[in-house]
Amino acid sequence: MDSLLNGLLPPTIRTAASLIEDHVDALLPAERSLVQTAIASRQNEFATGRFLARRLLGELGHPDFPILREEDRIPCWPEDVVGSITHSGNICLVAVGLAREFRGIGIDVEPDEPVGRDIERVVLRDHEHDWVAEGQGAERGRRCRFVFSVKEAVYKAFYPRTRQFWSFQDVTVAIDLAADRFEARLPESAGLERIDGRVGLRAGWIVAAVAVRG
Repeated sequence: MDSLLNGLLPPTIRTAASLIEDHVDALLPAERSLVQTAIASRQNEFATGRFLARRLLGELGHPDFPILREEDRIPCWPEDVVGSITHSGNICLVAVGLAREFRGIGIDVEPDEPVGRDIERVVLRDHEHDWVAEGQGAERGRRCRFVFSVKEAVYKAFYPRTRQFWSFQDVTVAIDLAADRFEARLPESAGLERIDGRVGLRAGWIVAAVAVRG
């Protein structure tokens, strides 16, 4: 399961992945208070993410750090750490790195399943429509899902620093499926014109990842 993120991020970024399981008892008291009224499935999603993240933070010198969340629900990492948590279906992925090396990390996981045509008008812009339309049948919907996942990962990498909401129309991506790579053109608030990332198909999941160098 940990192999889902292999090769998609720089080697100094620590990653973990697992099935979503009942790790609620492993939550620290402050963490548990955040989901104590949530349904069981949501508690397990939250707890699995924290369980994996704390394991990785231990490798960075923060073994017992409570990973709380801000008002906009993003995780509160130690000051010297940046990270990202994502889950879909029955799996959860986490990536963390040192803030002195990276300004942000974004990961996203989606099932390798086509989305409906109605999603295209929300997610796609410019040449992305042409690239998705090259797919035949279900492949068209799968390509749209790739674009969705890439834009989600890019947004997660930048939002903790910019605190600016980006719609799917604010980012334009070009995906090379053969090379498992993408390029994203960014809005002005990113402070960068473009960034490169990785996206691949792993064990029935679309996994996108990007790291913003410090």
